[in-house]
Amino acid sequence: MGRLLKYLRPGLRAAIPRDTVLTATERLGSLTHLVSSLEYLARERDRAWGGPNNWEVTRAIFVSRAPKLTKALDVVARRDVTRALHVARVLAAVAMWAPVPKGARVAANAVLSGSQVALYARHLYGTDGADQVSFLVQTLATIARAGQRRPALVDACLWFIALQSVLSYTVSGWAKLPSATWRSGRALPGITRTLTYGDPQVWGLLTRYPRATRVLAHGVLAMECGFPLVFAARGRAAPLVLGSAGAFHLVNARVMGLGRFFWSFVSTYPAVLYATGPREATALDGSVTRRDDALPAACAAVVAAFLAGAQAARVQRARVVAAGRGDERTHVAASGNTLSYRRSGPEDGPIMLLENGLCATAEHWEWIAGMLSPRFTTVTYQRAGYGPSRCDGDFRFETMVDDLVGLARHVAGDRPIVLIGHSLGGYLAVLAAARLGTQVSGIALIDSSHPAELHRSPRQAKGADGLSGALTLMPLSLRAGLGVLLQRPDWVDKLPEHVRELSLAQYRDPGMWVAAAREWRATKHRFETFDGDLPTISAPMLVITAGQTAAADPVQAELHDELAAAAPRAERHTLAGYDHDQVISDEPAAAAVADLVVRFVDSLNRTEVTADVRDAS
Repeated sequence: MGRLLKYLRPGLRAAIPRDTVLTATERLGSLTHLVSSLEYLARERDRAWGGPNNWEVTRAIFVSRAPKLTKALDVVARRDVTRALHVARVLAAVAMWAPVPKGARVAANAVLSGSQVALYARHLYGTDGADQVSFLVQTLATIARAGQRRPALVDACLWFIALQSVLSYTVSGWAKLPSATWRSGRALPGITRTLTYGDPQVWGLLTRYPRATRVLAHGVLAMECGFPLVFAARGRAAPLVLGSAGAFHLVNARVMGLGRFFWSFVSTYPAVLYATGPREATALDGSVTRRDDALPAACAAVVAAFLAGAQAARVQRARVVAAGRGDERTHVAASGNTLSYRRSGPEDGPIMLLENGLCATAEHWEWIAGMLSPRFTTVTYQRAGYGPSRCDGDFRFETMVDDLVGLARHVAGDRPIVLIGHSLGGYLAVLAAARLGTQVSGIALIDSSHPAELHRSPRQAKGADGLSGALTLMPLSLRAGLGVLLQRPDWVDKLPEHVRELSLAQYRDPGMWVAAAREWRATKHRFETFDGDLPTISAPMLVITAGQTAAADPVQAELHDELAAAAPRAERHTLAGYDHDQVISDEPAAAAVADLVVRFVDSLNRTEVTADVRDAS
């Protein structure tokens, strides 16, 4: 290890001999395994009855998925076998620091990586990122040491470790960057006050000096986001960046008790120094060796090809989204926005106008719209920026309400309107109803948002920060063509089959997320500055709450009660067993909602007939 320390001096970047790097990597990596096994040997109660890793309980997870594999895991789970494996890991880790032959190093590395796989199920609860990094490092060290006669193979393994290290830090930093909690510095006190990890004294200091805490948080963000700078200036900045990262982990080891993280991530640093340094190194005997850079070149080619293909897919996806379903009509709103809408059903009676939630398109209504349209004129539309609709004017929160009011007057003429809104669309429907006056004969709110939810619901307030971060990252990622990496969400396949691919294209297209981010900024500000007064509601109201919403957040159910209480007449219903999205995307839930809406509208008609009879008498 002493030979490696001279390469940590900033400004001096001589090439590091390949064997020195490999030895340092496997030795530092072995310390993570050593600490881990010593911890497990000292805490056998964790595997006893009542402990988090009692096999009689944990095995149920595996036996349902892989019964044949579980039989082998049963052997590993025996107390004597588990203990023997950990003792072997301790001996292998110690051997890495002894002057043993290269063959013994191969065996020691293999024992450390192989036993980690064997013991994974046995220690399912308690594993973390340190275990993942240590497995990666030790496995690649095993391959490199076994193929040491092939320098290109060794260099490929070291490059893999280095690139994974850079990627891990960079992704971690950029994932934190959109979070207002991290940017404001509030994250650090929160982390140090957790029940499992943390330090009360450090928490006290961080809360006492918020400015210093904010500077410290910004330092963490700068270190992680700027980690690719290890490649800058021919690697001269690498020792400084690695020193900062190592100090960060050292502090975490003291404050958070994350000692294994220190050794696991530091074990990647020799490979980073090797990959960022000069390509040629002179050995003690005067011979010159040259680093093989085939792996990063291949990775760069693969990434370039992927990004080119991803951009082509993004362009094609944008065409699919812009084309819509082919039968949309358009309305140019007073705001200058061009709204795309679909109209179906008979041309008499009230107009059913459906308003979408945040980050949702008209296709989310397909079950309910299809169930309403045989009896009523049913209109669904895309708000500005969603689907084929365009946002061409200045945007404010009121723009969404203005556009809804204008569209309602356009499609209804002098016919009565029933506004139906889901999530944010519920609150927009309430605001639009206040503007449309007596033309609105009824309002149906489906798991609606309430402007006081960020003040009164801790769950909603916490979710708001996460949503802000997601809506900052998603447009950037999707514009880069990464939509193809987005997993197909479950709700897509619960929609009617004829809208699934269009809905998936919308979900993976940046346009929807750009529009949602714009709307969320305006909505968040509106909700945070809410003065407590709901608009005057003159129409009867149907308020439906998703059962899982009521169970997970009773405050939200109370807010729905307040919305109902603000109407002159209201019905309240809770659909048990469904969450916020399922309540309109799952066919059974949609059928229940549609049935409630139909009965609600029929009751409005009966009320009007009764009123007419009374007036005539």
